Amino acid sequence: MPAARDIADQPAFLPGQQPEGPLSIWPSAFKMASQTIKNTRNNRRKWIWLAPWSTWSFTLRLMLILGESLKSSAPALPKQMLEGDIYDLPSKSTATQFPDTRYLPSLDHALYLFNTVKFHLGQTYRFFDDAELEAQIREFYSGHVAQKASESRLWFTKFLLVLAFGTAFHSRPRSAESRDPPGGKFFVQAMSILPDNMSLWRDSLMATEVLAMMGLYLFSIDERESAHVYLGQAIHIAEMEGLHTQLPEDEIGAETVTWCRDLWWTLYIMDRHFSASVGLPMSVHDSEITTPINPPDHGSHADSLRSLQVKLSHLMSMILRTVYKPTKTSLATYVEQTKSTLHTLAQYAQELENIMSIKFQTSVDTVPRGMRHITLLYHQCVIVATRPLLLSILKERLDMVDKVADVDWESILNHTAGIISSGIKSASKTLQVLSSEYSLLEVFLPYDLEFTYGAALHLAMAGAIFPDVSEDHTSNQAAHEILSDMVTRGNRVAAVRRTELLHVELLFKKLEEQLKSRGLYSLRLPSAMDLGPNLEEDRQNASNMEADANAAAMITGAVDLFPLVPPSDSGNADFLDLLDSVGISSEEFFSITQGMGDVEDIPEGVLRMY
Repeated sequence: MPAARDIADQPAFLPGQQPEGPLSIWPSAFKMASQTIKNTRNNRRKWIWLAPWSTWSFTLRLMLILGESLKSSAPALPKQMLEGDIYDLPSKSTATQFPDTRYLPSLDHALYLFNTVKFHLGQTYRFFDDAELEAQIREFYSGHVAQKASESRLWFTKFLLVLAFGTAFHSRPRSAESRDPPGGKFFVQAMSILPDNMSLWRDSLMATEVLAMMGLYLFSIDERESAHVYLGQAIHIAEMEGLHTQLPEDEIGAETVTWCRDLWWTLYIMDRHFSASVGLPMSVHDSEITTPINPPDHGSHADSLRSLQVKLSHLMSMILRTVYKPTKTSLATYVEQTKSTLHTLAQYAQELENIMSIKFQTSVDTVPRGMRHITLLYHQCVIVATRPLLLSILKERLDMVDKVADVDWESILNHTAGIISSGIKSASKTLQVLSSEYSLLEVFLPYDLEFTYGAALHLAMAGAIFPDVSEDHTSNQAAHEILSDMVTRGNRVAAVRRTELLHVELLFKKLEEQLKSRGLYSLRLPSAMDLGPNLEEDRQNASNMEADANAAAMITGAVDLFPLVPPSDSGNADFLDLLDSVGISSEEFFSITQGMGDVEDIPEGVLRMY
């Protein structure tokens, strides 16, 4: 098998596939659907594949084309991005007949860790029934723990994973030299006693829960490949039990069906997130899923939040499958797809507004922790949908470093300013939410780190293209403060991401210097007033715009699986103001889609898109 080429020899694009026309959009993130770099880690892998939509791959590809364009003598990629693991898991102990129970915490400490796990995971995932597991823990400690651990190895594996997560959530800052992941001792012990695949089927539901928990822990310590494998195994077991279908309540019981349904949607949320983050296709197509999900306006607060997260996870997967297709298309098609995405997001914002008015009737109630996560997922969809356009404009600017190109920027920006501005605002609002004094920054789980880094990278690109964008200047410091806070609290992954962000920002600074030295003017993003009175009129009329479900069908796909909540006649002004303050505004997104106008008006010279 041939070895991958050295990084220095790796072209950013395939020969003969250079962009055409004044502006070429690269929807598949650098056009090249399959690209590799040499693996320099101490293992037998020959190369590292750069996926088309993974943010990590996006960062590497961005560094490569910036380094190639700037002809910098410095390495294109920081050394720590490719060498060594971020954490060192302790060696896996040899499985024994009797699991080691000598180092278990006391019952009170175990319950404390269990309640911590409930707080951090309970509103998003359903890995266990709270009351049932607490009763099982108490019963476990009431007798001979070693014997019970041997008799119920799979349950004991699950208990060790709870201890691992609880310890990780309570982890204190450690020295920079410490490479052991928080909770790693319990996790490795859980790995060592996990029954083999032949035995896992004896309790398929618990096996699904255990494997999914293992995947989430591994993903949190940046072992993404292993995490994806464990999650995939959990999904396969769940499918064999029919969890993705509408199971018969009269045969297996309503309570069991409800639990299976919640467990399936937990796997669905994880699969969509893992696939988007790693850059791989989703494990299960929406067309194959028939198990229902409760509408967001039904059930408990946790049920509502899970339903909203499922819908946003679904939308993210549709964005990746449509906007990031590795096929040549036109700018008009991209604008139309993104317009449909923003229209769908406007409908989802309307749902959030309606649900807040139903679920929270007084200002005394507090917005649950999960709603903050929903807000950040919402903005992540906007950022990912609008990122290809920023990249394309950046690529065009890079081409201008060595040659003068006749680009009608005014025409291009007049037709795309709404898309660009929405992505910039969502990135800025993401950092605003994460840096709020009331925000409980999640340090161990990967989500807040991914939200922070994705938003910061987006603003860095925007600032390099449009230096006058005010959000970039005010949010850059917030992003670095959030990352530094995570580093201080012991997150080694955040330390690597911070280094990567600094490197990208340095490359952008060099690009700005080269553009200025060649006398190339900076681009200015048109405002609503610049685009004329029509957009202002659209903003005034947006609140009266009817939600068009058929328009959303282009991007959402399975409309029946994810029905919209009907509009509510009443609203809680306090919470609507809160949603608006963090960038969740149906009126604003409807106005953007109205203001984008007709794609037929885009000049012929900018219709080519790759």
